[in-house]
Amino acid sequence: MYENTYYPQETLRKALTTSFVWMALGLLVTAATSYLCYSTGWYLWMLTSMPMIGLLLFIVQIGLVFAFQSAMQRSTATGIKVLFMVYAVTFGISLTSLFYTNSQAQLTAAFLISAVYFICLAFIGLTTKKNLNSIGMICVIGLTVLIISQAVMLLFGVSFDTRMISIVGLLLFTGITAWDIQRMNKILYLSNGDVVSQEKIAIYMALELYLDFLNIFLYILRLLGYNRD
Repeated sequence: MYENTYYPQETLRKALTTSFVWMALGLLVTAATSYLCYSTGWYLWMLTSMPMIGLLLFIVQIGLVFAFQSAMQRSTATGIKVLFMVYAVTFGISLTSLFYTNSQAQLTAAFLISAVYFICLAFIGLTTKKNLNSIGMICVIGLTVLIISQAVMLLFGVSFDTRMISIVGLLLFTGITAWDIQRMNKILYLSNGDVVSQEKIAIYMALELYLDFLNIFLYILRLLGYNRD
C-alpha cells in the first residue's frame, strides 16, 4: 500500500510552485547562455582557445553537484540558489553546440514537445496513488546500465542505433521524472515543518526537475534529428 505521509496540500502546493519556478528560471538561464555564446561567437572562441573546455565544464558541473549536496546541510537557501544558477550557466555553455548541429526549427519543436511531455508527467506524478519508488529505482538502474553501455561501445568502437538509445533513454527519464515529482512529498515530510528546510528542498527538487527536463529534451532532439536524417 502507498503510505500516506503527505504534507498539507497548501505546503506541498507552495513547495511545488517554488520548484517549478526555479526550474523554469534555470532553463531560461541555460537557454540565454547558450544563445549568447552562439550569437556572439564566444563558444567557438573558447573551443579555439581552450580545446579541453568540454572536459573542464564537465568537471566543474560534477563539482557543483557535490557542492550543492553539501550546501543542503550547511548553506542557506540563498547560497543554494546561487549554486543552481551557476550550474545552469555552465550547462548552457555546454549545450551551445546544439545550435551548430540542429536547426532553430528543430530546437523549438523539441522544446515544445518536451514541455508538453513534461507537463503530462508532472500531472501523473502529482495525481497517481501508486507508489513509484520501485519504478523510479528500476529506471535509475536502467539509466546507469545505459550510460555504461554507451561508454563501453564508444571505447571499443562498437556502433549503436542512436534512435534505439534515444527511445530507451526517454522511457527511463519518463519514470524518473514522475518519481521525482511524487517523492517531493516524502522529502518534505523529513523537514519537520522547517520553513528554511522546505525552501532548500524546493530548490533541490528544482535541480532534479531541471535535469529531468533537459535530458528529455536532448533525447527528443536526437529522435527528431534521426527522423530528419
